[in-house]
Amino acid sequence: MKSINILFFIAWIIFSACNSKTEKRPDTAMDTGRAFIKSSMVGDFKMAETLVYQDAENLSLFNAFKTFYNRMPDDKKQHYQKASYEINEFKELNDSTTLINYSNDYMKKPMEIKLIRVNKVWYVDFKYTSEEHK
Repeated sequence: MKSINILFFIAWIIFSACNSKTEKRPDTAMDTGRAFIKSSMVGDFKMAETLVYQDAENLSLFNAFKTFYNRMPDDKKQHYQKASYEINEFKELNDSTTLINYSNDYMKKPMEIKLIRVNKVWYVDFKYTSEEHK
C-alpha cells in the first residue's frame, strides 16, 4: 500500500510539473518590445506589467495606461485586439538602451517605446512614452 501511495505521489508531481505553464521571459530588446506591444494591444496587462521596469514612476504611469484602456468602449478595444503592428524602426542607442518605433493598422500612428537593459534583463521604460522626446 505504501508503494502505491509513493507511486501516486510521484505521478502527481510529474503531472503538475508538466502542466505548469511558465512563459519564458524574452531575452532580447526586440522580443521584449514585441511582447509588450502585443500584450498591451490585447489588454493582457498581467503580461505587459512583467515587462515594465519596476520603479514607482513607471508603475504609476502603467497603471494610468491600464485605467485608460479599460475605460475605452468595447468596440475600440476589439479593434486594438484584432490589429496587427509593424516595427518601423529598431534603433540601438547603446548596449543597454533601444528604441522601437512601431505602428498598428488600427491607429496608423507611429509610436515609440524605449527598452532598457538592467542586470542583463530587458524592460520597457514606460516613462519614455510620456516624456517629450521628439
